[in-house]
Amino acid sequence: MKKIFIDAPLDTLITIPKDTTHHLLTVFRHKMEKPVLVGGNDGKSGVYQLLEVINGEAEARLIGDINDGVSAEVEIVLVQGFLKADKLEWVLQKTTELNVHSIYAVPMKNCVVQYKMDKLPQKVQRWEKIMKEASQQCGRSKLPEFMAEVTLADVLAREQAKGSLLLVAYENEHSLTLKAALEQVEAEDLIQRVVIFIGPEGGLSNEELAQFETAGAQVVTLGPTILRAETAAVSSVGMLQYALNMD
Repeated sequence: MKKIFIDAPLDTLITIPKDTTHHLLTVFRHKMEKPVLVGGNDGKSGVYQLLEVINGEAEARLIGDINDGVSAEVEIVLVQGFLKADKLEWVLQKTTELNVHSIYAVPMKNCVVQYKMDKLPQKVQRWEKIMKEASQQCGRSKLPEFMAEVTLADVLAREQAKGSLLLVAYENEHSLTLKAALEQVEAEDLIQRVVIFIGPEGGLSNEELAQFETAGAQVVTLGPTILRAETAAVSSVGMLQYALNMD
């Protein structure tokens, strides 16, 4: 069953916006008579029957129960230092497919590109569209949460308040593996939310490493080779999903 998302809470009757209607009927070639799974901005999902298309927008009626979207999976969070546009877009697309729960894109000292704050909202709109399309393509139940107008200090404070396990992938760490770090915590307590920090193309600065240490984050290695930033992001999310959410 095809999955789409709308920027509105679900109800018995809903209106699907023009761009999503076009994507569903033209790109996906979805037939009007076939039900479609819809996710709302309230985090819920339900099965709907398309009724008609008016001025490019589809009207749809709920034909099943609305699911509250609650999941027992461990929440995987990616914090990615800003990358060049094509690389960051690829990371957002692929980690969305890997069912990442949340993504922060943040400025760091050694970023090759620094996005201007007045231009960032336009970038965010494009990035959110990429994640929405990836979510619909792979059939995930909810859109990932996404924030890009925050600092590294903001992220650390927010995630500390949530009691998240903080992990930092660093090319100069050679002893503590991602697997070992998870095993240490699992032996002590139940993991509910894990945050993996990935630096930009230029790597992490000493100041940022000091910030991580102060916040109680653990520095880990992803393996014996030095990975590009975008490779590290996607592979680390995949590793975490396999270790924590695959029975």
